[in-house]
Amino acid sequence: VDFFLGCCLRADMNKGKGKKKGGKNKKSNKPNDTANEHDTHDHGHDHGHDHGHGHSHDHDHEHGGGCCGGHAEYTPAPTIIDEFVKFDDGGKKYPLKGMEGKYAVFEQYQAETQLERIMDMMTIALSEPYSIFTYRYFINNWPDLCLLLKLRDEKDPSVDKIIGCIVGKLDVHNPESYSRRNRGYIAMLVVEKEYRGNGLGSQLVCNCIETMIHKNCDEVVLETEVTNTGALQLYERLGFVRDKRLHRYYLNGVDAFRLKLWMTTAADW
Repeated sequence: VDFFLGCCLRADMNKGKGKKKGGKNKKSNKPNDTANEHDTHDHGHDHGHDHGHGHSHDHDHEHGGGCCGGHAEYTPAPTIIDEFVKFDDGGKKYPLKGMEGKYAVFEQYQAETQLERIMDMMTIALSEPYSIFTYRYFINNWPDLCLLLKLRDEKDPSVDKIIGCIVGKLDVHNPESYSRRNRGYIAMLVVEKEYRGNGLGSQLVCNCIETMIHKNCDEVVLETEVTNTGALQLYERLGFVRDKRLHRYYLNGVDAFRLKLWMTTAADW
């Protein structure tokens, strides 16, 4: 995926803010660089709350600087759009290197029948297991923020295999505070190993954030292991910065970086 796409996400916020793409009421790695797409996944540690257990070391604090400037007077964040926002990229096809006639497409999650496949991929890729209830918490509450990467074959129309997935959520951070923010959260990200090196992990992230933007997202956060250089490179190339270090965050004892991408400033409100 073009690096420019990631850099433009903030600029697109004002253009996309408040728009609905229609729908029902319902409630890691350099792009296009095989060497850095060996570990295209994130670890979802936010099971209904922003839980930074252990000690955290601020790298950029809860941020009055950077995009926000720190001096503007805060007003309440815009209301999150609860309606289902349909993802539509016009059925764009993404060719796969070295796989003649095969390509990838992006679709939103559709049914519980897809959940087993999602869980199988995540279990292999992530460093700690999650119960089916964790997956259902995210996907049932924010189905439009679960995007699937599917394999297709021009020679065989029956091919329709899920080869990647991103799972996210969007809710209000610090709802009782004067500085409340509409915070998007990327809980899990995976692309199957044989399909990495095509920029698909970056495109999954961009597509998910684009949907968050249409739902009035102000900022996006996630956690990933400090040792996961592939994921760190992917997110940092898309504009994320290291906000905090979370001591022994994962069950395996590894620290995490909390990464953050600011989509708006107080002046935008």
